[in-house]
Amino acid sequence: MTADRVSVDLSGLDALASNLASVRSTMNATRSTLGYYHGQLGSAEIESALDDFEHDWSDGRRKIDENANKLATMASESARVLRQVDADLATNLTADPIRAPHPTDEGVRES
Repeated sequence: MTADRVSVDLSGLDALASNLASVRSTMNATRSTLGYYHGQLGSAEIESALDDFEHDWSDGRRKIDENANKLATMASESARVLRQVDADLATNLTADPIRAPHPTDEGVRES
């Protein structure tokens, strides 16, 4: 960013939204991943500890999931809105300005 300009990494915002969605998906698959190894860990104590961890972790995971979802939505929406603002500015700055009538124009009288 320069002193007189604002710069936003729009593809960075898109990547953030995508990465958060991936984190949510991976995090939410934890139970199914742990369940895959059920009976293969060699110890009922280890399986019980993992089940306890998964059960206790579910409340925290739910909060993290909700916040990650909100942040991903905000990042994606921010990028979309900023792209639209940029397009609108480009259109308005490159359009022919509407010129107010001047008293010397044909058909315009001075008061």
